[in-house]
Amino acid sequence: MVNAFVANFKKNFIEMRRYFFDTVSSFIILFIIFYLIFFGYMVASGPNFGDTIDGIIVSYFMWIMFLASFQGVSDWISQEAERGTLEQLFMSPVRFEFQMIFHVISDFCINVLMIVPLMYLAAFTTGRTLNFDLFTLLYLIILGSISAVGVGLILGGMALIFKKISSFIQICTFAFLAILMFEVDALWFELLPMVKATGMMRSMAVTGTKFYQFPIQDHVILWITAALFLLVGIAIFRGFEKRAMVKGTLGQY
Repeated sequence: MVNAFVANFKKNFIEMRRYFFDTVSSFIILFIIFYLIFFGYMVASGPNFGDTIDGIIVSYFMWIMFLASFQGVSDWISQEAERGTLEQLFMSPVRFEFQMIFHVISDFCINVLMIVPLMYLAAFTTGRTLNFDLFTLLYLIILGSISAVGVGLILGGMALIFKKISSFIQICTFAFLAILMFEVDALWFELLPMVKATGMMRSMAVTGTKFYQFPIQDHVILWITAALFLLVGIAIFRGFEKRAMVKGTLGQY
């Protein structure tokens, strides 16, 4: 079990190193998209733009974390199916669910190490100072990403059946970008994946609010959203998994 966990970390780092040009290109594209959004908001907002810069920075990079979390599962399953190794993973002594969890954890750690410095760099280049408490930052990113992983499990289950769902994922990607960029004062909106975590992170970035200074109801909504989407994601993924086994399509692409 430990060997499988370590192997996932090694595999991710090896792929990043071997496909170095693609890795660097992806970070450049992230910055280009950020500045397109940044200058677009600057033109639209006019002189009051300074009040929204911190929110844009936080919302965008929380969207990147969400994107990495929910795409990670489906992309991994699609890649393994394309390579012809998906069925072998199901036949491994280590259960497929554990291998998937190990992959998600290794992806998350790498994303945090890469994206958090990029967020500070984006703030620096736009002349802002983000008031981040490290513990609060990790707390919000972890719980927010758990809800995103739940969405990823649903998409991963769909990938087991439909094999290639990249077009549908792109629709979800830009839909959630719009959701995380806006603030709606409604409970149903806060229960959407990663929305509450993003709102709390905005407060932390703008006013320096720490973990223990948030109202208890904010923590309750954050935990309920994370648990709800994770449990729903697991249930739906297992339903798709059983369907794929019955149809005998795990080894097909």
